[in-house]
Amino acid sequence: MKKKLGKVDLLGDILKPFLSSSGLERKMEEQKVLDAWPKAVGEIIAEKTFPLRVRNRVLYVVVTNSVWLQELHFMKGIILQKMHRLVGDRHLQDLRFTFGEIEPSAVHWKMEEKKRTPGEVNLNEEEKDRVERAVGGVSNPEIREILRRVYSKALAADRFRLKG
Repeated sequence: MKKKLGKVDLLGDILKPFLSSSGLERKMEEQKVLDAWPKAVGEIIAEKTFPLRVRNRVLYVVVTNSVWLQELHFMKGIILQKMHRLVGDRHLQDLRFTFGEIEPSAVHWKMEEKKRTPGEVNLNEEEKDRVERAVGGVSNPEIREILRRVYSKALAADRFRLKG
């Protein structure tokens, strides 16, 4: 006699309530938009700009000089289309460009991100403890590690945005 297997739950179905209740789902969507910026605009423009934050489906981008600011304003529609292809149109509705300096820490952060392996982030001890407390109750080691990486990346992104 064959034993019937129970229904298999999808990982996404298991994670969705946790991500929603912790606020990480919204932060992950915002981070997708920020991460897509360099791919949407290319390396040359990415070096002259910094995607600062996403608020109410608007991506705010700091631009290093007025010439690039004007050029990006003219390219706004094309860039928005590329961003929609990369992250979907439900996450992003508009782009706002502001003139400003890109802090050296932002440039350093971009360069460090290029060197880092996917999913790796630098956290201080307090942040590491916070992550461990948040995921410690998850019994499945694979799911716990996935949540650890997601939560760590969200904390690192928040820390960076608060500095900027």
